[in-house]
Amino acid sequence: MRIGSLRTALAATALAAGVGIAGAQQDDRPRSALPVPDAPFGGVSNRTLAGSRPDYPTPVAAPKGAPNVLLVLIDDAGFGNPSTFGGPCQTPTLSKLASQGLRYNRFHVTALCSPTRAALLSGRNHHAVGFGSIAEFAGGWPGYNATWPKSAAGVAQILQANGYSTAAFGKWHLTPDDQQGAAGPFDRWPCGLGFDYFYGFLGGASGQYDPVLAENNKVIGVPKGKGYYLPDDLTDRTITWIHDQKIQAPDRPFFIYYATGATHSPHHVPKEWADRYKGKFDQGWDRLREETFARQKALGVIPANAKLTPRDPAFPAWDGLSPDEKKLYARQMEVYAGFQENTDHQVGRVVEALEAMGQADNTLVLYIWGDNGSSMEGTETGTFNELTTLSGIPLTPGQQMKLMDAYGGIDAWGGPVMQPHFACAWAWAGNTPFRWGKQVASHLGGTRNPMVVSWPRRIRDRGGIRSQFSHVIDVTPTILEAAGIAAPSRFNGIEQMPIHGTSFAYTFDDAAAKERHTQQYFEIFGNRALYKDGWIACARIDRIPWRLDPATAARLAPGKYDPEQDRWELYNLAEDFSESEDLAAKYPEKLRELQQLFWQDAETYHVTPLLAGFSKFFGINPPQAGRKSYAFFPDSENIGSGMIPPIYNESYSIAADVEVPEAGAEGVIVAESDVMGGFSLYVQDRKLKYTYSFLGLQVETLAAAEDLPAGRVKIRLEFAADEPGKLGTGGRNRLFVGDRLVAEGRLEHTCPMRFTTYAGMDIGKDNGEPVVPSYAARSPFAFTGKIGAVVFDLGPAAAPR
Repeated sequence: MRIGSLRTALAATALAAGVGIAGAQQDDRPRSALPVPDAPFGGVSNRTLAGSRPDYPTPVAAPKGAPNVLLVLIDDAGFGNPSTFGGPCQTPTLSKLASQGLRYNRFHVTALCSPTRAALLSGRNHHAVGFGSIAEFAGGWPGYNATWPKSAAGVAQILQANGYSTAAFGKWHLTPDDQQGAAGPFDRWPCGLGFDYFYGFLGGASGQYDPVLAENNKVIGVPKGKGYYLPDDLTDRTITWIHDQKIQAPDRPFFIYYATGATHSPHHVPKEWADRYKGKFDQGWDRLREETFARQKALGVIPANAKLTPRDPAFPAWDGLSPDEKKLYARQMEVYAGFQENTDHQVGRVVEALEAMGQADNTLVLYIWGDNGSSMEGTETGTFNELTTLSGIPLTPGQQMKLMDAYGGIDAWGGPVMQPHFACAWAWAGNTPFRWGKQVASHLGGTRNPMVVSWPRRIRDRGGIRSQFSHVIDVTPTILEAAGIAAPSRFNGIEQMPIHGTSFAYTFDDAAAKERHTQQYFEIFGNRALYKDGWIACARIDRIPWRLDPATAARLAPGKYDPEQDRWELYNLAEDFSESEDLAAKYPEKLRELQQLFWQDAETYHVTPLLAGFSKFFGINPPQAGRKSYAFFPDSENIGSGMIPPIYNESYSIAADVEVPEAGAEGVIVAESDVMGGFSLYVQDRKLKYTYSFLGLQVETLAAAEDLPAGRVKIRLEFAADEPGKLGTGGRNRLFVGDRLVAEGRLEHTCPMRFTTYAGMDIGKDNGEPVVPSYAARSPFAFTGKIGAVVFDLGPAAAPR
């Protein structure tokens, strides 16, 4: 018998014997302040055992009958994507759970990754816990510092302190960039925020074939071996953890946060999943929206009187594209749809494991299809490398096709080499029937996402639809109510801010129950809205969500941007499901009322200053404490992309002390990321070389003409920036062996923000997808000599002209 089957059999035997959740003993210790204090000794201790009575310490127990909780969060997915809500992407698991439970068609998120996760797991508004933007864009204001406050114990901490086993699998994205290394601190890693076990990745995105993984409080790096696929691994680990937990403690409920990071870019999925959709998007995005809209009405997930909003001029019309463009864009959507179906399949594997163990009946499943609307960050053409968009570099269709050919052509889209993202109009279609999408917190395309709730033991209206307004901050209080646990007033001795959300458990029994969450603000990157009693007022800044070009930055710069100039719209959502009729001119007093409420909430929850999430783009950066030198050693590897020395937009040098055997040496001395953006200093064919990839758009290699000499050698790469401080500045590269110049050349452009969203830096090797394709067959191309240290020095003195 396989180990997994044995675990299932043992757990099922325990449950059959009556050792289940229903048999748990009630623990009556007070819980208004957590952690729960130790129970006093209740036995008798005489001088001898005669007459003595034992009393054994017991762990804190969850309330009797408390359910298991499986919280599932899909990434970068829209209201109109899953077939369960009328979309083209097949989601049989979501549909199965919906048939056993409830579909929520007025559930809302924040419109961006980290903010939604912070709100979801804390039960508080995202700015109030420091996540007004993504963790990578941390700023110097309370609403934007990406530092989860001690006064906001989250759902995992509360459940853990009340006797639950807790685990998180997949994407975290709530730890500041500069705290993701071996020195921590770890209080804002998953295990510091209430999870007994964590397996996944810390950043905002991950390659599905070569992720940089962390387990508990340690970065463990890129998995070895062929055929690896991250969603398979995460799901295997989740199922194993459930088995192990129930074998040891069958009557202890668990809380699992399962958020694999799919379907965020890069859109990576095995070809057989993408090929299931061959030809299914040849009709284009305009027609797809109409088809999805019709299915949504047939399913009843949107009202019969809902209207399909028009295409914004920012999105190209499908009929105006060339045949080659249509072919490319159709394949982009095939890959994305396959990625979505695979993701739902992985959730299905977890659900099937619960069913096999007899745990499904008392498991509360909250399955949220998207932490924001579908992402438009691929620009009008899509991109073979997502970092081109984040770096403000648009590509024409012709450039896109040419670059794709260099990396394997259209059939390589979805494979391990590229880091692709589909065209923005597919995201628009994926957010049917709404306008806009990710980043646009002003409109429902960015904030309204499908949610399914299943709890067979509790929910009787199987297959029902719920239309009360609900928000991601409502999830934590709903879980706590279901578990019979109150939010603590103090946690670890610290007074707690109130939970901002409202439990929606009241909707489980009554589809017509009066709405309880009656007011909610939204704000991301200046795009903002205020919902109140069925009305919503909203304003979008003058920026297309996928553009970070200089002209846009100039318009929004401090001293230039005036929020009073933004145009506000007004909608009656009680009658207008899709925000199709702007009533601002008809009801100016209602608009002014909601505008005033927005600014009141903005002050209360630390939303101000607006655009603080863009502060890094305006050159407002935290002080670096004067650090100009960074030393690394031969065993240093898998250094997070946010942890590497900040060499962007300035002069720097990389120096290494190496020892070369008489027979010569080969291999990598230091490498960051991969060919989609990164650098490698290495020895190949006994020649010292340096390759720099400007986001895969230009790849330049310097190579010494002569062999690297044997013995102890100091090698050095110097980059002298043309215009230090200018984003993407060009400059001059020079290679030295000892004090002798052995090669030099120019870089016309450099990466302005970061090389990658996920890949790491390694000393003495190049883990994962390589920077240099010519040594890919020998990956990780470990250095065959010895390395003493690799030192990065920053600033003009490091790279003299």
